[in-house]
Amino acid sequence: MSQIFVVTNEEAALTAMLTVFAEAGYSAAGAATFEDARKWLRTESPDIILTDERLGLFNGLHLLLTARARHPYAALIVTTPDLNRGLEEDARRLNMHCLVKPENVADWAEAVAELLVPTARVA
Repeated sequence: MSQIFVVTNEEAALTAMLTVFAEAGYSAAGAATFEDARKWLRTESPDIILTDERLGLFNGLHLLLTARARHPYAALIVTTPDLNRGLEEDARRLNMHCLVKPENVADWAEAVAELLVPTARVA
């Protein structure tokens, strides 16, 4: 079972997302602040880290870069409420994924699963 760690400063969204991921078969944990996320990531080893682009005064990409040092094999995903080509390019350059937040919280698990499926390469 893959462990997913979710970071969003929207408390209600965090609770709903953790429920959706748990129901989809993930071991799910989360944090509502950049600081709490950094503390949690010091002691745990998630397979997937999903964070909002903005975490109060902090940047989600910064959290993912910090996490990569401790968890080099984790899938790293930054989320944004709207299509953001600049963020997509930054994430791609950093070997991370960028995901536009699904409108319906029930669609989170499917969106993450689709994002992490390796694409077939055509020769």
